[in-house]
Amino acid sequence: MFGKKKLTKSIAVYISDKFQHLIIAPHHENDAGIIYEQKVCFVSDYPITSEELGNEIIRNLNIYSIKDVNLRDSKQSDWPAYKHGKSKSITKFEKDYINIFIRSANDSNLVLTVEGSPFKDSELKVSSAISFHADKDEIGNRIKAIYDASLSGKIF
Repeated sequence: MFGKKKLTKSIAVYISDKFQHLIIAPHHENDAGIIYEQKVCFVSDYPITSEELGNEIIRNLNIYSIKDVNLRDSKQSDWPAYKHGKSKSITKFEKDYINIFIRSANDSNLVLTVEGSPFKDSELKVSSAISFHADKDEIGNRIKAIYDASLSGKIF
């Protein structure tokens, strides 16, 4: 197949109840198909308005791109979201922040799937789907609902 590669966009959202902190990490994809975080992330106090959150989700999805990088030389401490976080170690970051992964359901980028979990490698997952073109306030509310549901899973 010739032509431009279609992009299935994705981003990672990290929210910390402990620090009242939000990080949105847009992604790149290298030529091998590996998705990795861009160095520049959106950072904010949390909570923020649902509309602002929805706007930032769409803006960050729209800067998803193909950028070939050899990731073999990168270290875990180079992780962009961790660098923007307030935790003192990667292990603490993974405990202090809930990760919400947002991606297009397919190459047409019409539907977003949103998935959160209360902690790294959790068997519990909370997921939802929403239109890429939904009202930004509704997108923000959906992300907050996934976060709240994931946060409640921390008690198990």
